Amino acid sequence: MATIPIAILVGLHMRHFRPGKVLEGSLIGVALLLLAVASGGWIDHHGLRTLFDFDGNTLVWLVIGYGFLAAILPVWLLLAPRDYLSTYMKLGTVAALAAAILVMHPEIKMPALTRFVDGTGPIFAGKLFPFVFITIACGAISGFHSLISSGTTPKLLANERDIPMIGYGGMLLESFVAIMAMVAATVLDPGVFFAIQMLLDGQRP
Repeated sequence: MATIPIAILVGLHMRHFRPGKVLEGSLIGVALLLLAVASGGWIDHHGLRTLFDFDGNTLVWLVIGYGFLAAILPVWLLLAPRDYLSTYMKLGTVAALAAAILVMHPEIKMPALTRFVDGTGPIFAGKLFPFVFITIACGAISGFHSLISSGTTPKLLANERDIPMIGYGGMLLESFVAIMAMVAATVLDPGVFFAIQMLLDGQRP
């Protein structure tokens, strides 16, 4: 939620207040974004959490309202700067995870082959369709998806020759994130990992 006013401020800064000062606007936006993230703990510990604790129906209407505003406002005012700032946050998080793995050298506790290769073991209820296909396609077409299903990327391409770099780069980053997730899962004790999955699935460990 905090990214919305920050994005609008950055959009106005680079469009009207200081046109062309991309680096300046980026530094302001990233600094405010980090401040918002750091303030989350302070808000939680000072009883202000209830101001942002909405029920399901309220969240639905807020998302609908945001979608409406994002659709009618100029791209440079909300969508472009918000996606731009989110990129720094996402790439920074992935880079920090990769650096932490290289520095900490966590022990892989999940064996390469488990005794469940014969088909036995814990079963997590759920329909095969469509989730297995979504899981496979998400990484396989993420770069293409960013070009044809994004509200901002296609509109901000300076040249069509940039498409291969953006599309292929999106797929590479998606694969990199998948590796980080796999490492995070395998450093857990297998019993803990399966217990978490069962709790998420609504079963009792």
